[in-house]
Amino acid sequence: MKVLKTHYLLLAMAASTALTACEAENIVEQTSAIAAETYFAPPFAEPDKSKQLNGSPAENMKALFEATGPEVITSLGRINITEEQYEEIAAFTTNLVMSKSSQTEKYRDIFRWIVSNVKYELSDNDPYAVFTNKKAVCEGYANLLTVMCHTQGIPAVLINGYLSTPNMWGGHAWAYVCTDGVWEVSDPTNSGSFPMKNTGNYTHLIPSEADVDLFADDCATYRYSNYTLNVYKVTTNSNPLIVPYSVGGFVISSFNPAVDLPKEITEIYIGENITTFGETYNMSLVTRGTNLQAIYVDEANPSLMDNKGVVYRKNGDETQLYYIPGGMKLIELLPMEKVEKNTIYNHMAVEEIYFPEGTKHIESYAIENCPKLKRIYIPAEAQIASNALYNCPEAVEIICGVPSGIKNITL
Repeated sequence: MKVLKTHYLLLAMAASTALTACEAENIVEQTSAIAAETYFAPPFAEPDKSKQLNGSPAENMKALFEATGPEVITSLGRINITEEQYEEIAAFTTNLVMSKSSQTEKYRDIFRWIVSNVKYELSDNDPYAVFTNKKAVCEGYANLLTVMCHTQGIPAVLINGYLSTPNMWGGHAWAYVCTDGVWEVSDPTNSGSFPMKNTGNYTHLIPSEADVDLFADDCATYRYSNYTLNVYKVTTNSNPLIVPYSVGGFVISSFNPAVDLPKEITEIYIGENITTFGETYNMSLVTRGTNLQAIYVDEANPSLMDNKGVVYRKNGDETQLYYIPGGMKLIELLPMEKVEKNTIYNHMAVEEIYFPEGTKHIESYAIENCPKLKRIYIPAEAQIASNALYNCPEAVEIICGVPSGIKNITL
């Protein structure tokens, strides 16, 4: 259960003024009373009987491509090539496979030509450069294979992931190709081509991302990325955004859009199905969701939770701060013994930050590069480092002892 925005407004009013203890307590009581009247049933997406992607990455990829079919591959995705370059490769490829009638035979000729003519060497990996220079690493091999197949009407899609062998582990790129209705896992870098249905034959290829929209609905388009079925692009501007539970018969488990959210969306409701927004180093919401003011999470979610619109990871009985919406003006955090470096970093909208009772230490650079910050509220017993606020306005007020015993202090 969540409370409406009224709660945030009243808390801001209570915290923004130096009050007596009795006045502060009175406003808190009023806020609680109004909040109690404004509880509502959150509109989270309801669970259904869709399939969880809980197999190996190769098995999950196979399930998705079998469900969608090759018709979802309508473009070259993010492969970089001009129309003139494409036409030159098309003319060459058409001549190469001229004697073959089936897609499978044409694919085999394309595959053999790349394996025989391209040398593994650091170089420009755009497909035309690989075609002319005949040098590439894995991504260049896969890019050229994908383009040459497309010129012949053969569906092919770029795959990124990892290569795992007894002697090697590292990032890798290859392609999935569909010839005459049958999917092939094609790794020209290592001269390997495997029927997709036999996942046990290519366990060394671990797909983490496919460069194609697999599904679409009224809300978004969806891709396989970071080993999950992910919300790739939000296509509705309805606010609040209620993230669906499933699409195409599969549970959606990731919300990490690669395209800016529509500016009209300021609130998001996450059901029990979404378990990740990505890792901190690749969480796109940091730059793609700058208008977001709150994200609410279903209490049944096993991995995530929210408090006042801020999202936390669940770790047993503990919680870990995970994501602060980029449009929040008032940030209220759960108690944490130590507020460490860069807890709130590069937040362009925040004006007030509230650290509740239980917060003990606010360490150096805990709040950094927040240009609109006006004031923070800390418990009376909390210790704050002299440089806890870095690259923030000099006039930031630090108010100690909220909600009672409030007093202004300066560092």
